[in-house]
Amino acid sequence: MDKIAKYSKILEGFLLKRSSTKLANSPGAKSHLVIDREKLEFLLLWVGWSGSAYKHGLMFHFQILNGKVWIHENRTDIDLHEVLAGLGISESDIVAGNVAPYELENLALAI
Repeated sequence: MDKIAKYSKILEGFLLKRSSTKLANSPGAKSHLVIDREKLEFLLLWVGWSGSAYKHGLMFHFQILNGKVWIHENRTDIDLHEVLAGLGISESDIVAGNVAPYELENLALAI
């Protein structure tokens, strides 16, 4: 299996598992998994009602771009870098797309 297919399968499996988890603070919300296999985009949304409040939100957004997994959105406290590496995505292929480049540079200088 080539790297893109492997990473796609890992991301889809991760999001399928997460989509089966109920939101404690929005029990009426349902998960919506969106996968665009052509553009290699993977999103998990939550949509529904919690009491009288309508809930709609993006939880995760990944993209495979130039052979790397870009994390565009993570609305959880999960360390996605650690989790994705543990699932078989090479650490050097995980990009924090939601972190400003200057912050990445500061992190590299601190290490």
